[in-house]
Amino acid sequence: MVWSLHGNGRLCEAVDPVLEGDFQEDEASRLLHIGLLCVQASPELRPSMSKVVKMIKESQEIPQPTQPPFLSPAIMEINTVRQPGSSCKSQPESSTHSSGNSMTQSWIEPR
Repeated sequence: MVWSLHGNGRLCEAVDPVLEGDFQEDEASRLLHIGLLCVQASPELRPSMSKVVKMIKESQEIPQPTQPPFLSPAIMEINTVRQPGSSCKSQPESSTHSSGNSMTQSWIEPR
């Protein structure tokens, strides 16, 4: 889904909706772009952590990620992840929000 938004020039729509209005659009798009570089299919294409830190800290140009090989045409047709009528416009930070994440772990043990 994030790749589709990147391809459509709407990467900032992947930002957690809870943060709507409380983020800098350029910074969010930049971080998501770096994230796409970090999950490229081939490990050789992924930046090292030192390069990631450098990309985050400095205002250098970020290379374009390669398209994932596992995307189907149906996934590429996704038009939005937000409610109809919402936009990617952000406003200056005025309050603090957070969102919860969950994680499941599984262990395989011998009998």
